Amino acid sequence: MDTQFIISIIILITLIEVFAVILFIKYKQGKIDENPFTALFKKEWLILFYTFFRWKSRPGNSHGKLFYYHKGSLYFWLLIALLHEQVIEAIVFHIYLKDTDPLRADILLILHIYSILYMLGDYNLVRNSPIKIIQRKVHMKIGARRSLTFHVKDIKIVQPAKIKHTKNGMLIHEKNVFHVTALPRVLSRIFGVSDELKYEIIFKEPIQARGYFGQKKAVNKALIYMDEPQNFIKALEDEIEDYTYQEGPEADPVISDQKETKGPLIEWRAYFFLLFLNVLGAIAISPYAMAREQLHDVMGLTKWAFTMLYIAQILIEAGIILFITLLIGKKVGIKIPIIESLLNKGRVINDLGRKIYQSALYGVMTGIVIIVFSLIVSGPLGVDNSSIKEPAWWLGVIGSFGAAVNEESIFRLFLVTFILWVFMKIKKGKITRMHTFLAISCSALIFGVMHYSMLPSDYEMTIGIFVSMLVINGIGGLVFGALFLYVGLEFAIIAHFTADITLHVIGPLLLKVF
Repeated sequence: MDTQFIISIIILITLIEVFAVILFIKYKQGKIDENPFTALFKKEWLILFYTFFRWKSRPGNSHGKLFYYHKGSLYFWLLIALLHEQVIEAIVFHIYLKDTDPLRADILLILHIYSILYMLGDYNLVRNSPIKIIQRKVHMKIGARRSLTFHVKDIKIVQPAKIKHTKNGMLIHEKNVFHVTALPRVLSRIFGVSDELKYEIIFKEPIQARGYFGQKKAVNKALIYMDEPQNFIKALEDEIEDYTYQEGPEADPVISDQKETKGPLIEWRAYFFLLFLNVLGAIAISPYAMAREQLHDVMGLTKWAFTMLYIAQILIEAGIILFITLLIGKKVGIKIPIIESLLNKGRVINDLGRKIYQSALYGVMTGIVIIVFSLIVSGPLGVDNSSIKEPAWWLGVIGSFGAAVNEESIFRLFLVTFILWVFMKIKKGKITRMHTFLAISCSALIFGVMHYSMLPSDYEMTIGIFVSMLVINGIGGLVFGALFLYVGLEFAIIAHFTADITLHVIGPLLLKVF
């Protein structure tokens, strides 16, 4: 990397740190309700979710009236132009830089791809976030950018709006207003384009709106840029008129919030707990992998660089698969009982000690069965068990923990759940015992295939050895899959851990003795 590039990276990191400090200070001052970093993470995941999974329009809410503000907006045409620009720019920059500066070319390519995905997700989220009037409450949510909720009693007047200009003809950007427009305000300022302003809703008192990262902002009015706002304005005026003719508590119903309130997209506390657990697993398995396979030497990396690279890889992979799993797992009914009991202190697990003991025992028995099977087939296959080298026992212990966490998260929590979810889609919500068996079996088969690389390089891969590897790892996959579905993820991890201890710690020690 050249000096200019390094300086640019340092400046960028410094700016990000300053921005993060400012957000954290605002959070501590109460100007932001939610932790801004958590809010940012949720927002990014929501954008990516709408990029890939929610292009089909959903049915309207029967509890209220819906009004769309993206129809007729210039945002669609500006989006098309920006997408073309991003695609062309990505191709040109990559071709131009791929030979002279491949690192910078790859970074720019990744940024361009993310920009394209972000714009698609933002537009899709906007078109799926209509204005709602529910029980005399108006809910204005402009995608993931900003939101405003108010009661019709808060409205002072609704009137046609006029764009204000300075004496020089420059557009005046009003402060303390909420813009109901699909066009991002930053694009309006940069490109000087805006949808036509139609109406303005002026409030009796300032109303709290929410902006990026959940920042609070007091607004005096809401500006309506809808293409055809007549239906919305008529409905709003009708709600105001109905409210003025009612008196007492009936005029201010409290049930609207209950009907409108929705749960979070996924259980975020469980998500971050599982993500943290997977990072711990990556940290634990790295020294074992380096000692057993010398992977850092193979990749030409230092031990520190290999560990950081592996942690980053697990963080990205786990971040994606855990989000998808918890999203579709609501319908499948995945079980993570110990984590749920930790996050919800009132929840108690019946016979927890017995279940842990039984899971550990199943793991040990699985390890013994695999060892016996390996000893039986190793002779005919020409495998010398004494040539299998294992690192120090303590590395085997922490490596077993890392493998148990990371592999169960992938092959059981994600893969089994995903297969069952596919069956649900095919069979319209019905999951039979056969579907459960197939999900466990398919996961175990893939689990076995992914382990064929563990065979020492001294041996030639024959059909017999390949099938034996499938059987050896498939045995564990079947046991862990059954425990995951019928008892819970944590018990599959416990069984996997004790099975690996039996295989990679106790087994090699016994081989040395005998």
